[in-house]
Amino acid sequence: MNLREITKPPAALGMRPEHLERAEAILNQGLKDELYSCAVYCILRHGMIVSHGAIGTAQPNATPAIPAAFDTIFDMASVTKSMTGAMIMQCVEEGRIRLSSTVGRLLPEAEGKPLAKVTVRQIATHTSGLPPWLALYKSKEPVLDQILAAGLTTEPGTHYTYSDLGYITLGIILERVLGKPLEVLVQERICKPLGMKDSGYKPDKALWPRCATTAHYIDGQAHYYVGEVHDENALGMGGVAGHAGFFSTAPDLARFALAYQFQTVGAHMGMPPVLGMLARKVATTIQCDPKVGSHGVGWFVWPSGYLPSGELLSDKCYGHTGFTGTMLTFDPVNDLCVILLTNRVVSKSDGGAFLSLRHPYANAIGGSLIS
Repeated sequence: MNLREITKPPAALGMRPEHLERAEAILNQGLKDELYSCAVYCILRHGMIVSHGAIGTAQPNATPAIPAAFDTIFDMASVTKSMTGAMIMQCVEEGRIRLSSTVGRLLPEAEGKPLAKVTVRQIATHTSGLPPWLALYKSKEPVLDQILAAGLTTEPGTHYTYSDLGYITLGIILERVLGKPLEVLVQERICKPLGMKDSGYKPDKALWPRCATTAHYIDGQAHYYVGEVHDENALGMGGVAGHAGFFSTAPDLARFALAYQFQTVGAHMGMPPVLGMLARKVATTIQCDPKVGSHGVGWFVWPSGYLPSGELLSDKCYGHTGFTGTMLTFDPVNDLCVILLTNRVVSKSDGGAFLSLRHPYANAIGGSLIS
């Protein structure tokens, strides 16, 4: 992508620069408060980049420390689920599966297990009844066997329980239906067609100097990681899973945004759409009982409490966040996309302060719109 070709000043896109400066000030305050060691952001409107930048240090423990850059590579954590959801909807478009298809039909070993009756739609919307998490990495048993043995905690479709296990299962379904490993599928179906050259699972060691550091704190002691997935279950699965493990950059996510939401501009840039019009509509609108939850396929959907849209963005917002401190949010009504990438897990805090930062950040961006 030639950034200059699709970059315009705020006034040309109906936005007030002083509010965008305020949004950047919020990020700088988060850096000062040590909520993360670095942040990279990119804001798009009408398919054009209106503001982008990088602050802080990507690898503060390196010698010498490595500053953040616009193309710093981040562990996207649960934003991986949006890529998994996109490929599930591609399979729906191609007539390979239906959202109403059951796990028992797609994964024969599930027959006779409680998960067999659960549909792809219920898994994708976190209403499957699966537990939110299990320490799969602590067992030598196959991951799918452990998930099947876990059973269901609630009747499918009746409760919203955000579940990594569900999206791990969707990743396995993709591999079965399409006959290839998940890391190959994400390259063939998303990264390579869109020119996302720095994105994918298991970044090559040659790219590690460009990766943002992450960390686990064990008994108060930091254990740092570079280029290795932060999520323990994804790490136990070799770094490749449907719920976590995808690495990317702000420029690459801007390409994804152009091919997903701003498809006219994306086509001008030579990128095929990620999804057709109808599949995208399904993916980005509530696909479960609204009384139960607010989730599409791969996306939090307004009014989900997980959606970092603040109070000003529209009720058509959708997006996803990642535990490591990442965020990708769209507002179709205002033709807006907000990309925010941080490595907040290097902070000793429990993450509450960082979660609080995202909403005023979104409000400052929303407040910049004047037309």
